[in-house]
Order: sequence, then C-alpha cells, then structure tokens
Amino acid sequence: MDAKTFVAPGLGTYVLINMAILGGSLKAPPNAHGYHQARVEATMIAEKDGQVAAFGKAEVIGPEFLDSVPRDFIHQERLALAPGSYDLEILLLDMSATDTTRTRFFGPLVVADLLAGPAYSDILLVEPPSADALGKAKGSGLTIAGLVPSLSTYYPKEVTDLAFYAELYGMDQAVGRDSLFMLSYQIESFETRAVQGAFRRVSRPKAADVVPVLSQFDIRDLPSGNFVLVVEARDRTGKLLARQQQFFQRSNPVTFDMADLNAANVAGTFAERYTNADTLVDHIRSMRPIATDLERKIIDDRGKDKDLELMQRFFYSFWQNRDALDPEGAWKRYRTEVIKVNQIYGCRIKRGYETDRGRVHLKYGMPNTIMDQPNDHDGYPYQIWHFYRVGRYTNKRFVFYLPDKAGCYELLHSEVPGEMRNDNWNQLLHARNIAMPNVQDFSVPMDHGQRVQDFFDNPR
Repeated sequence: MDAKTFVAPGLGTYVLINMAILGGSLKAPPNAHGYHQARVEATMIAEKDGQVAAFGKAEVIGPEFLDSVPRDFIHQERLALAPGSYDLEILLLDMSATDTTRTRFFGPLVVADLLAGPAYSDILLVEPPSADALGKAKGSGLTIAGLVPSLSTYYPKEVTDLAFYAELYGMDQAVGRDSLFMLSYQIESFETRAVQGAFRRVSRPKAADVVPVLSQFDIRDLPSGNFVLVVEARDRTGKLLARQQQFFQRSNPVTFDMADLNAANVAGTFAERYTNADTLVDHIRSMRPIATDLERKIIDDRGKDKDLELMQRFFYSFWQNRDALDPEGAWKRYRTEVIKVNQIYGCRIKRGYETDRGRVHLKYGMPNTIMDQPNDHDGYPYQIWHFYRVGRYTNKRFVFYLPDKAGCYELLHSEVPGEMRNDNWNQLLHARNIAMPNVQDFSVPMDHGQRVQDFFDNPR
C-alpha cells in the first residue's frame, strides 16, 4: 500500500491510495466467459479524533486469465482529506472465498498542506509511460489517470528505467502566470546528497496553478546504493521555491571481467597510495560483507596471492563502481563503519568485520533496536536486532547468540531472505541446560521462552 497527497484545483487536497493485491492470495473461479478472475471488496476508512473523515468502498475486479498462474493487480482509491493527521484503515475481502476474514491494514496517515504557496505533491513512482503520455506532460495536459503506479522503491538490475509523476502547485501566484521558471529533477546520493553523474534534467516551463511533471531516467548505469529522486522549482534569480524527494534503492551488481581489471589504470587515484600489501589485503577483506559472489571470490584470491598492483586495481574498481563521482569518499565512509565494527564486535579469534554481527552491520547498517541479554541464566547470551528496513524488506529481525564465551556471537536466525533461517532458534538458545538436546523433542522453559519470544515480537 502506498498513499500520496495531491491537490484538486478548486476542491482541495486528496490522498491517492494505491494498493497492490497479490493474485496468489485469492480465489479466482471461472467467470461467465470461462476465464479465471478474482474479486475483492476493498474498504478504506480515514478517521480523525475518532470521527470518520473519509470513506471509500469498491468492488475490485482482477484481470482475466486462462492458465494456472494467478495475476497480481492494482487498485486506486481517492479520499478527499484536508491537511492534518489521520488514522487509515484498509480492509480487503476475497469475495470468492468461503472465509469471510478480512485482511486489515492500519496505520497513520499525514496529509501535507500544499495550498499555502509553491509546493510539490508527493512523488508517485510509476511504470514507464507511453510516448503519448510524455507528450501530454510537456503540454501540461496530463492527469494521473492512465499512469500505472509502481509500489516498490527497490529497483533491481533487471529494471532499467525509473519513471515518476508529480505536480507543482501555486507557481502562478509566486512568479506570475505564464512566467518562465526553472524546474529541475535529479537523482542524489542518500548519504551525501550529491547529484549522481548525469542524472539531472532542467527545463523552463510556464507558471500555472498546476504544473504536471512526468519523466523518467535510464538507470542502467546507476550503481547499487541508496538514493533520493528530487524535484525542485526556482525563480529567475535561482531562489529555491519548492522541493520534494522520494527515497529508493538500486541493486546493480557489477560483473568483474579479469581482463578489464588488469587494464584498469589507478595512476593518480587514491588506490595508488596503498603500497603495503598486508594493509591492502586487510582493507579488501573488510569489503567482503557488501561484495557480490564474484567479488568475494576475487577478494579471497587476492588475499592469497597478495599481488599489490592487481589488488590496487580491484580496490579502485570496487569503489568506483559504487560511486563513480567520489570513489574515495565512498571508501572512507565505509572505512569509518569498519573501524566501528572492529571496536564493537571484534573478539579473540576474529576482527569485527569477520564476525556475523559485523557483517550484518556493514551490509544492512545499524539496527534500529538491540535487545541485549548477556547474562541469561536459562540459556546462552543472546542479542535480537530489529531493523525497520533491510534492503527491500521491512520489519526484519536477527538473532545472535554466544554458544562459546571464548568465541564470537553467531547468527542463529534471521527473517531476511537469503540469510540463515532457523525456526527452532528459541529452543536452541536454551540447549546449554539440556543434556543431549534434540531440538525437535525438548521444550523451552515456559516463562523464559515466552519472555524471549516477546522480545522478538515486540522490539524495544
């Protein structure tokens, strides 16, 4: 679900609610034409101070299909809401199922005030539009109708275009109707706010009460990282009048070719300054947590042969591929985190970046909360890390434990796909007090097991 705030001229603000409905979660019986088709009843309620402020209800019909592969589909709903804070509830009912249980979403909804001067609407990420839609945008004759929203802020390598739609309000009052002003949009690094390479566009449209902005970037050359898509409006003097931004993530792993690596020129770069092979080996090994599979193999190989020139080339290429404008700055920022994890997570037999906790920290960042139990009398010492966001996923947890106090904390369980998953993690935390434990047979002490599960379910 994604909610974006816009303005209907003469009527006021409204919220465009977009929801992606997973076809695999629905029954899709044959319709009158013999095609499979799902039907969903969608109810939306916005409340303020316990009173219903807006209400919407619709029967959503999914696409028809003949094969056995269910189809996902998108529903849009508009709720007219004045600026302010609301509680939003969405209820979905599969109208073809015998189960009448509704899927429920409940959360806060903040509607920004876009009426008090030049202001951008929220940025709506969309599927790449047609040439006709782009033409209408240039002629200021476009509406949101006909655009297909993209509800994910994660862009894998297979996605080559980032398209978006926004509206700029009140520029006619700020600079005069039909006056020219500067409208720009760009992709900036989330960490540094530096514009990424050539990902910036500028135009000079005429001011109006509503100026639609529809465009797209070819992001095939955008490296992996966290970014913000930014739209700005400035007057003739360059004064910033309005700005809006939208966070997104890009995953664009680099494929290393050894021939290209051998040809890389590091003369005059920061990599050339690293002339001690042992130091460079340590630096390169510390990059392992954020490396791809191929990069990890190169890291392991370079650690064995200690070929200084080849290590310098790989070291430079690694960071140049992650930040083409400032590879040295990208390395220095990462090095700061490496020093931090070495100090916090290092143990007798491993440096911090080699430990499970250090790897997770470097790969995903600092957790939002850590439940630390170093002296658990009913089991091993453990920590539960909770992240609001991990890559493309939200609300994920990691469980680390210390089976040997002379060693390092080890990853026992994670909810993140691709990481270690162990549904018996709560039992294994207590295996220290059970003779010859079999995780399928012994039970966790009732009070303590519930307490640990509560720590897991309710991070604090």
